[in-house]
Amino acid sequence: MKFIKRITAFVFTICLAIGFTGCAYKDTTIYFDTSSGRSTVFKIGDMKCSKREALVYLLNEKNIYGSVDGVNLWTEDFDTETMTDSIKDLTLEHLTKVYVLNLYAQEHEIVLTDDENKACEDAAAEYYDSLSRAEKSFTGAKKKDIKNMYIRYALATKVYNELMDSVDEEVSEDEARVMEAFVLFVSDESKAKEIQGMIDYGYTFERLASTYTELDTYQVTFARGEYPEEVDKVVFNLDTEEVSGAIAADNGFYFFQCLDKYNEELSEENKEVIIEKRRQKVLDDIVSDLEEKYFSDMNTKLWDGISFPEDASELTSGAFFETLNKYLKN
Repeated sequence: MKFIKRITAFVFTICLAIGFTGCAYKDTTIYFDTSSGRSTVFKIGDMKCSKREALVYLLNEKNIYGSVDGVNLWTEDFDTETMTDSIKDLTLEHLTKVYVLNLYAQEHEIVLTDDENKACEDAAAEYYDSLSRAEKSFTGAKKKDIKNMYIRYALATKVYNELMDSVDEEVSEDEARVMEAFVLFVSDESKAKEIQGMIDYGYTFERLASTYTELDTYQVTFARGEYPEEVDKVVFNLDTEEVSGAIAADNGFYFFQCLDKYNEELSEENKEVIIEKRRQKVLDDIVSDLEEKYFSDMNTKLWDGISFPEDASELTSGAFFETLNKYLKN
């Protein structure tokens, strides 16, 4: 099935892809009251996320992100309280994105196929049976709950992949170009004129940059958009070894000497960055649109009261996403 090729990427990317964060989006508070209900963590439009679903995600993300290079971070040697807060933030962000993409699916009549629904059912049976008694008690989830969670997640993944398929992945060499240069920045206009005079006289630019720049470094690699537009217009037209004149920007004046106008390795890497920004833009636009259409609220009292038990040694499940992926690949 086509959309399964990126389900693993979706697990990790979705946590960063959309701007809902649990308190604000683009400086606008979007939810937080206690009207969602005793067992509902949050509501977006007519869709409600249950405490059971949130706990299943919380359990799995605790174990997916709770170790680094095989080191378990859930021990007395680490700050588990801070870890818990971080995992809760990640879980909430992840879940809101799943629900936003499900709302999008409703609006655009995107649905799972019979085979995809069957895969969700089979995956739910396996995953539920894999849970220990302690994990079942912690989440409160039944097999039917897991199935419905999988259906929502599979649908969110399907929407995500269809959206990503619409992103133009053609990036020109010039758009992706990464330069290497010496840079000199001063905030004082009279100093800028003095430096320009020294450049005209023939002083070595590297020496001037290392002596006078107010920046932390005077040798940089950069792509378009990292400096103000006024800088890009000048600097990306320089040839290797060429020195710019003073460029007014950022309440001061920049000077550049191009060392390499096209770093091939970094430019190739930058193509992926540009494509990812395009993907981000697609998702941001969807969130903005849905934010205008749907009211959202969150049961902060319920969510704030959720924590892991003092002894979480039996809460080891981390196969929720992996199990679904396996069945959808069949």
